[in-house]
Amino acid sequence: MNLTEHLENIDWSFPNLSNSGIHSLHWYPATYIAAIPGTLIPAFTKKGDIVLDPFNGSGTTGVEAVRLGRNFIGMDTNPIALLMSEAKLYFPDPKSLRKQIDITINESENLFGTKLAEPHPHEEELRAWYHPDTLFILNRLLSSILETKSLQLKKCLLAIFSGILKNTSSQGRHWGWVCDNVKPKPSEIVPKDALLTFRNATNEYLKLTQLSHKAVQVHVDKETRTQTRSRYKLLAGDCVANMESIPNDHIDFIMTSPPYYGVADYVKSQRLSYLWFDKDELAAERLGFRDFEKLRSAESGARSNRSRKNSHELYMSFMASFFKQSFRILKNGSSMALVVGESQARASTTDELIFSAINQGFTLALRKERNIKISRRRLMAKVKCEDILIFIKN
Repeated sequence: MNLTEHLENIDWSFPNLSNSGIHSLHWYPATYIAAIPGTLIPAFTKKGDIVLDPFNGSGTTGVEAVRLGRNFIGMDTNPIALLMSEAKLYFPDPKSLRKQIDITINESENLFGTKLAEPHPHEEELRAWYHPDTLFILNRLLSSILETKSLQLKKCLLAIFSGILKNTSSQGRHWGWVCDNVKPKPSEIVPKDALLTFRNATNEYLKLTQLSHKAVQVHVDKETRTQTRSRYKLLAGDCVANMESIPNDHIDFIMTSPPYYGVADYVKSQRLSYLWFDKDELAAERLGFRDFEKLRSAESGARSNRSRKNSHELYMSFMASFFKQSFRILKNGSSMALVVGESQARASTTDELIFSAINQGFTLALRKERNIKISRRRLMAKVKCEDILIFIKN
């Protein structure tokens, strides 16, 4: 059985699997199941090859690529996506992380003998999302995290903090309500144990990141955390612009899921994180958390931009540029795998994307449909199915 026949026979819906382990660190919209890159990366690459995800998102491809002994480059315009990906891929030293977690929690729960945190600059707006007691503790936690000397450990703790912001808010409905800025009613504002939630989340992260590195060592025997960290790179900004700096014939495999036209709002879905992270201390480190409105308005294919004049044409033009750069940087004979989907309520795009890729020189080697779970579909504007597309650069 050749590779194409093997891939044809796979049930790409993976109905009995879900993302778990380090993949579950932080919620993000429209992510694909880790089994997809986990299946395709070993099929199309060997250890030491370079895997690129130009639409990095929550870092699912990166985690699988690094776990399997490949090198990885991820690109994204969303700083929150890069933050959570960094936390998944950094593999911090357990002792150093444990020490910093204890310092952060102790400073936050000890109301005596420590400097009280300054009120958050957006405290009034945050009160519309959080009970005052919850807001107080979250603000102390964030202030303590910001005093972390190690930038990498600080990023890990910020990612954990970001990951608990929805569940500690009083908006009990799904993420779409936060995305659309629908605040809870005053009667719905209730206290949440933010300190316990953060403590549990940090303990879980500490456990999962150690298990994740052990999974790496299954494929790369005795590799240290420092060596593993050297195998990934995360780049902020527009993927087409970033890809322009990559030499011709340099990448071994592209594994990604481009934004679905008019389906998801990746930046707006992290509204609470952008609100909390809009502070001078974080702006000084140039992590991009103050660019919420700029990022939201410029997001290619975003649901919130679907009513703009020529939005579909602009999206397809962007994707044509993406395919052009992808063809240039891939090695001859190498492949690109896309997970694509479309909403029944929006203009059809899958066939157009295939045509655009072929127009840039690619050959379509495989197209397989996969069903997606109803729970995930609810947040994806009536997207019932996705397609796995495999293109080859001949």
